[in-house]
Amino acid sequence: MKKVNRRFHNGTVVAFAMLLGAAMTGCRTCPFGQEIVIPTADNTAPTVVMDFHLPNGNIVTVTPASTTTTIDVPGGGRVTVIVSARDSEGVKDAQIWAASKIWKTDPITHTESGGVAGTLGRPTASNEDTRSAGQNGCTERVVSQNLVVRNTPRGRTSYEVSAHAINFGNTDVSTPKVTLQAQ
Repeated sequence: MKKVNRRFHNGTVVAFAMLLGAAMTGCRTCPFGQEIVIPTADNTAPTVVMDFHLPNGNIVTVTPASTTTTIDVPGGGRVTVIVSARDSEGVKDAQIWAASKIWKTDPITHTESGGVAGTLGRPTASNEDTRSAGQNGCTERVVSQNLVVRNTPRGRTSYEVSAHAINFGNTDVSTPKVTLQAQ
């Protein structure tokens, strides 16, 4: 029986897997979209899509043209928000803005207090590209965030959520604010 040098064999397998992975992906710097050279002027507006992945497996999609104002989450739980921003001339940032709204319920009187969404000074999740004109950029950027909504006898937590897509010309396109709440 032939003795195999395990270190050499394992190293060869890892090197081959890395080479195969690089060949399959083209060794690109953009995990989404295509790589482009960032122009000095951007004449196109970006597009933005925000998907809410609910605990029950349903997906609710919101775009700038959507009329959805409330998304009910049956039983509450963790909701994954995924935002995709696209622009043929490059995307500078994909952002999620999620302001929490927390209500507390008095156990004696059963009255609620709170429920005012805080003012946000910056996005709660962002995938910003810090490069500039003449450098390589990507036509798509994606960002995600998990939010937990609850509805219990002691109180509830919901969110006002919106998405923003910003291109290298600083054009900002956003979705309407959507209330995400436990039902």
